[in-house]
Amino acid sequence: MEQIQEGYYYHIYNRGADKSNLFRSKQDFKVFLQKYFHYTFISVDTFAWCLMNNHFHFLVKIRLTQEQNAVFTKNRLQYPAVSFHGDHYENFKPHNASRQLGHLMNSYTKFFNSKYSRSGTLIEGAFKRKRIINKSNFAHLVCYIHRNPIHHGITNSYVTYPYTSYKWILRNFDRFINIDELMHEFGSLENFKAAHEEFILLLDDNYYLE
Repeated sequence: MEQIQEGYYYHIYNRGADKSNLFRSKQDFKVFLQKYFHYTFISVDTFAWCLMNNHFHFLVKIRLTQEQNAVFTKNRLQYPAVSFHGDHYENFKPHNASRQLGHLMNSYTKFFNSKYSRSGTLIEGAFKRKRIINKSNFAHLVCYIHRNPIHHGITNSYVTYPYTSYKWILRNFDRFINIDELMHEFGSLENFKAAHEEFILLLDDNYYLE
């Protein structure tokens, strides 16, 4: 499997082992997102996410070391009581994004197994990733991720489905989403909404969805 590299955009996704559910309650969705933020915020720039019962999707960019440092410094000043990277510390130290994602999966598995009195593997192997070769695919992937619950027949409305970044982006509320770059790519919030409404999956030959 391709190693993720700093400075590149990736579609990161995975599902439960044997297609089993990763989330059984509202609390499970909430805990997973809290752990995602806790372990990855400094090393991973996030643009869209979607959680469904047995799988998840994230569109991210792996931050360069200098970008990590800038984000760490800014957020330590704004939120001094918040821990990042899975640790609480005063001075910046770079972390490997792939390792941090591994910590996320391990931590959530321990939570889930303890809560439901189970043991063993929860997630289907290492997280899957596809590098975004052509940036023109970026907007299509954002729409694909937000509309994924429709694709899987979970809901008829991506707007009201509670476990994606879509509604939080509309409210400019999601602190770990890079809303500024999203709006730059779409041109405006109105274009962002229109793109989702008019979505047709059209990707070049360098990118294939699972």
